[in-house]
Amino acid sequence: MGDLNETIRDHYQAGVGEQGALLARLSAMIDQLEGPPSSQALAAVDQFHVGGLKATAELAKRVGVRPEMDVLDAGSGLGGPSRYLAETFGCRVIGIDLTPDYVAIAKLLAERTGLADKVGYRLGDLTQLPFEDACFDLVWTQHVVMNIRDRDGLYRELRRVLKPGGRLAFYDPIAADEKPEPFYPVPWAASAETSTLLTEDETVAALRGAGLKPVSFDDVTLEAMGWLIQQQAPVAQSPLNLGVVIGPRIGELVANFGRNLREGRVRLVMGVCEAV
Repeated sequence: MGDLNETIRDHYQAGVGEQGALLARLSAMIDQLEGPPSSQALAAVDQFHVGGLKATAELAKRVGVRPEMDVLDAGSGLGGPSRYLAETFGCRVIGIDLTPDYVAIAKLLAERTGLADKVGYRLGDLTQLPFEDACFDLVWTQHVVMNIRDRDGLYRELRRVLKPGGRLAFYDPIAADEKPEPFYPVPWAASAETSTLLTEDETVAALRGAGLKPVSFDDVTLEAMGWLIQQQAPVAQSPLNLGVVIGPRIGELVANFGRNLREGRVRLVMGVCEAV
């Protein structure tokens, strides 16, 4: 698992270069914003999933986020969703991610947005969470689980840290029922070596087996494809976008993801589970 984790980290960090230089560049770009660095202002750079901030807001609506919640953002990436939850609802969020450069970026953006007292980030493995049992009201994950082969073990670990009656909110790519081979590279993987896509039936079975009862499980592929089409020009024109972190390869990654969605090789689902 150690070697595989290194491969996953290398994929995500391939466009970063020297961490300190990137952090300085991002900070300078934030200084150039016309208004405060809110979730809306940073959405093009820190919402690393199809649908961007709109998808994050939709998932929050579906799961019913409340101010008093303790939230774990599992696979927090650049931290956009966790900061949105803290900014919008006032809840407390801990993000954990496998990629050191992403954790550093997330911490910087939390400081620049004035949310460091509400949001914290840690380096870690989602299959071995450094938290006690039953300590979170909500576990939140977007476009992360595809990198984890042991999905049964992952969901058991997410269930372990949820309080009884707590909820898991997820927004994930899954395989079509026939499991056609996706085109690579995609945003989460350079090849099939670090990509594990389950079908809907396999995903539901893994969730139920871990003690997570699906409350909703909806295919949102068409909405996601529409967003991808609409976003191409604006993202290309905005200087503060994911390309700053991912590098020039982002065009190929997004194009392949879009092709996989169009050809029915990959689907996108959004759902909510309760811990039972």
